[in-house]
Amino acid sequence: MSSNIPLDIQIEIIKHLPAKSLIRFRSVSKQWKSVIHSSEFITTHHHSVNLHHMLIRYKIIEAMYVSVVDDVSFPQHQKFSPTAPPTVKPASTSLMFDCSHGLVYLDGYVDRLCMDEKEIIVIWNPSIRKSVGITLSISDAIGIGVCPKTSDVKIVKITYDKWQVDVFTLSSRAWRSLSWNLPYKSLKFSYPHAIIDGVLHWRAYDSVTKKYMIISFNLTSEEFGQIDLPDSLADSRSVFNPHIFKLNESLAVLHYTEDDAGKHVCDVWKMLKNGVPKSPFTKLYTVTLQLEDGKIIGFLKNGQPIVDQLYIRGGLFVRELEVYDPYSKHISGLGIYGSALSMASYTESLLLLNYPDSIVLS
Repeated sequence: MSSNIPLDIQIEIIKHLPAKSLIRFRSVSKQWKSVIHSSEFITTHHHSVNLHHMLIRYKIIEAMYVSVVDDVSFPQHQKFSPTAPPTVKPASTSLMFDCSHGLVYLDGYVDRLCMDEKEIIVIWNPSIRKSVGITLSISDAIGIGVCPKTSDVKIVKITYDKWQVDVFTLSSRAWRSLSWNLPYKSLKFSYPHAIIDGVLHWRAYDSVTKKYMIISFNLTSEEFGQIDLPDSLADSRSVFNPHIFKLNESLAVLHYTEDDAGKHVCDVWKMLKNGVPKSPFTKLYTVTLQLEDGKIIGFLKNGQPIVDQLYIRGGLFVRELEVYDPYSKHISGLGIYGSALSMASYTESLLLLNYPDSIVLS
């Protein structure tokens, strides 16, 4: 880039470039490298790049990943297969759950056969191929996300027997305890959680009222909150428990049930941004599933659900990912087969750029 262009204009131009290009451009000059590694640039770059990717995890013999650009031409884009980060290798199992600010979160276990079993949380940026692993004692509930005020990663760990809440901040590499500010201690949290606008959300069950609800945790204020569900979703007598996901930048609640014909279906509810007097949720549509254990594992940017569907072909059980159009009822196979299917939507980011490659913290 011409030296006649002022540096601030150069910065404004390059912060709209993909993360992969910026990694290469660090070698242009010491000045550019310093700029690209600055915390201010890393933060503004995330807000400037809006290219969405869909990261899919599937298992044939071992866990594999494939990333596809999520736009109007999906899924015709060429697929990119990122290599699993070395930090997840010690884990006997690994699950992918949620994503924020370009970071994907994996959860697994180490020393599974030992008395001192440990959990490992892996924070992975597939755009720049960096990851950080954090080992911790087994917990009852976990939440992970990026604080929008500081752009710092926080892990929230909840321990039921003590009703203790501990928060780990990646920048400090330290844990600290918080007070439990909810009015009761009869809740049980469940995986997966969803993070929206810097707020973690879990589905929770109250063993006293026998109702389901949503419990939130604001990563900035570090306070819990409660969101009531409509009666049809809160009722624990329902055959299937509600599940939560992120649908664009809103909270979605999935309710699996049976229709009048006895078919396995999933009602998709969306939380309104400002809420309404009676209920903050509205029902969007119903997805009909082929077999009982078919399930929705996420949503595209356009709101269409991705369905993990089980088929019987040639006497064998085969799982395939499909895109379901809720209005035309059209189903499109993605040509991705395997087990333990999961997905996360992410945008490119430079977070973790200043960390060593694939480190593990205790």
